[in-house]
Amino acid sequence: IPLELALQLGNISSSDDVFNQGLVEEDSIDHRIFSNGYGERSGGEVPKPAGCNTQATIVSLRPENNTDPRLIYSPACTRVERCSGCCVSKRLSCQPTSTRLRTFSVNVLEYVSGTKTRFKNRDLAVIEEHVGCACQCRVKEEHCNVFQKYNARNCRCECNNLDDRSKCLQHSDIKQWNPETCVCECLDPTDCTSGSYYDHNFCKCLQNNFYIIH
Repeated sequence: IPLELALQLGNISSSDDVFNQGLVEEDSIDHRIFSNGYGERSGGEVPKPAGCNTQATIVSLRPENNTDPRLIYSPACTRVERCSGCCVSKRLSCQPTSTRLRTFSVNVLEYVSGTKTRFKNRDLAVIEEHVGCACQCRVKEEHCNVFQKYNARNCRCECNNLDDRSKCLQHSDIKQWNPETCVCECLDPTDCTSGSYYDHNFCKCLQNNFYIIH
């Protein structure tokens, strides 16, 4: 489906919005379905859309690089706002549009024995919090390789080396075109025996043309 439609559908706040915003052709709607007692599904619970928004998410306050099992961070975790929610198209994902850093003061305790600990120090944990969210392309321009150009409208990298593709298809008996990497690949690359190497131009093993002088 077009990304424009996917973005519109992703912004609905209730099940009725899809009809109220004119996204469904009127003559396709059987209004009897929405009346009580009609059809097997009429009594189902109406879901609240899980749109792309911030919500409280648990994050750890223990530094990832601290592996000392004797150290206890108290509290061990907290909640900050992070982007979460579904986007209609698989080409989109819920991503932060703006962020801020929050600094938390965490007690660091050292285990002694039994149920006893000693206060060691107070550590500062800097945690990123999401302030704004939106459904955005999963594939970014930086994901494209040298053989590709970025199509922002369709959230994808597209091959710009069409001549290479045409040449590749002329050897479809031994080669295939990879649309993800825009590279011509051998159909069945294999390991070669000692004294030979695999040639990706001819898609077969060739003998090494050199001599070892002792």
